[in-house]
Amino acid sequence: MSPASGEQTAGEQTIRRAYWDGYYGRSRSTSRPLPSQFATFVAGELAEPHRIVDFGCGNGRDSLFFALHGHRVVGIDASAAAVEHCTALAASWGQEIEFRRLAVEDPDLAAQVPSFAGPTVIYARFFLHAITEDEEATFLAHAASLTGPDDLLAVEYRTIRDLSHVKVTESHYRRFMEPPAFQAAATRHGFAVTYAVEGFGFAKYKQDDAYVARTILRRR
Repeated sequence: MSPASGEQTAGEQTIRRAYWDGYYGRSRSTSRPLPSQFATFVAGELAEPHRIVDFGCGNGRDSLFFALHGHRVVGIDASAAAVEHCTALAASWGQEIEFRRLAVEDPDLAAQVPSFAGPTVIYARFFLHAITEDEEATFLAHAASLTGPDDLLAVEYRTIRDLSHVKVTESHYRRFMEPPAFQAAATRHGFAVTYAVEGFGFAKYKQDDAYVARTILRRR
């Protein structure tokens, strides 16, 4: 396991956190942001209201979209600036969304996520490739703790085939994942793949047409 993808030092983790606090600290718009393509895809797969736990909720655009469509949403992010911005944005649009500042490595994260009646979706768009392999394993453990039979895990992330392509956003910690390895790890945590696709065109942003994997898994 390489240092770039495995365990990070405390100093490296502090730098990473500072980057995201600065990034989301610049978010001041109160306009309702457009959802990602992945959020609209996932919403189309849900026939009834779900509890959606949005890991790495960022600027809150997908959290707000899911709430607008009748789902009970919990947005999680390690960045205090992101959580502050999302909370204010949701309030300005009259959306009842719980935003929590929680880091994926927090051992009691699952216990701090509010529970609601009904099925659950663990949702993570562009989150997995922004955390280490060790943190990915912890994320899957949390996902297993937060779900029961037939609940869903919905993820979208940059793959190894995206490594050489143009990146529009600032340079920050990224790793480029192997979908078979992630799917095998998810299977060991009790999930089964029900939908999987890779390619361009799923997450285009300006000149950055990321090569991503989009996967839906169901808890056994």
